[in-house]
Amino acid sequence: MSERWITTLRSEGRNRRQRQRIYQYFDCTWQSQWGAERGAVTSLSPTGCYIEGRFSVPPTGTAIEDLTVNLPNGKINVHGTVVDAMTGVGFALRFTGLDAETLDLLSVLVQDAIP
Repeated sequence: MSERWITTLRSEGRNRRQRQRIYQYFDCTWQSQWGAERGAVTSLSPTGCYIEGRFSVPPTGTAIEDLTVNLPNGKINVHGTVVDAMTGVGFALRFTGLDAETLDLLSVLVQDAIP
């Protein structure tokens, strides 16, 4: 695994992020209209993530119903909506309908990474 970078990004100018994030690679899979897709989560917060997916990048507004992320302490399955996408690069996903257990797990993961 790569080195971790943690930062708190405030809502200033064009930057809308307001949560702490962990910058680390986590393998992930999701279902697209073409079948199972693989990628890497490169930025993760309790409310969303950024996924590098060079081959299949869903357009903004697409619902992702079954994203599995392999975290150091186990796998999580989440749902979300694509809020930004760049063909050939990846997409940002805002989680929807997170249960309390998954939200707590993500919050602890990010908090534990803060030095």
